[in-house]
Amino acid sequence: MFQVRDTLTRWLLAQGLADYAAAEAALDRLDDELERDLAANGEGAGRVRLRLDVEQVTGDTVQIVGHHVLILGVDDPTGPLPTL
Repeated sequence: MFQVRDTLTRWLLAQGLADYAAAEAALDRLDDELERDLAANGEGAGRVRLRLDVEQVTGDTVQIVGHHVLILGVDDPTGPLPTL
């Protein structure tokens, strides 16, 4: 079984996922839900960064098997990037 946890808060966001592909699908759903919530609150511009762990649960053992970073509410520039 797999689960998804917020790296910073350690909150469990999804659990009982059959495989890694199901964890990826849960991450996609979470991303979509958060984007909708931000838009509904008029917070589309700006940047919200979340780092999430994908954990594999075997018996009493929990092992981190992947990390995902979600960057939400980003307005991509349409012009060229500024010179550094």
